[in-house]
Amino acid sequence: MVQNVLTVEDFDQILDNYSGRQVSHIPIVKTTSNISGKETLTEGTAVTIKCHFTRTVQNWDYAKAGFFEGGDAVMLSKYADGVVKDDIINVEGNKFRVKEAYNVVGVYDSTGSTTSFVYTSCNLFLTE
Repeated sequence: MVQNVLTVEDFDQILDNYSGRQVSHIPIVKTTSNISGKETLTEGTAVTIKCHFTRTVQNWDYAKAGFFEGGDAVMLSKYADGVVKDDIINVEGNKFRVKEAYNVVGVYDSTGSTTSFVYTSCNLFLTE
């Protein structure tokens, strides 16, 4: 059974007509040393994306927060924009790091053959 919950076009229309705003998304590239196993994070090239962005009133430490507990902001971005954990989001001079990113299904197929994601829900923490 295929069930359309929210299509990509629906989400785009919501961002265009109601709650969308442009932010700067800086993907983080992770490399791991073959010798020491140490992971290095490097900032990639910034791109402008349209998303739904909301500041929260809770202040939690990035390292100690749990599953969507607190956070300084919540963002809903298009799945196609590829926002993932540890990426950086710049909004009006504020720099946020993505603590958690969960892809949300818009079209669900019980067999799994046509299941597709529409947007990514992100928990953000102010870094500076």
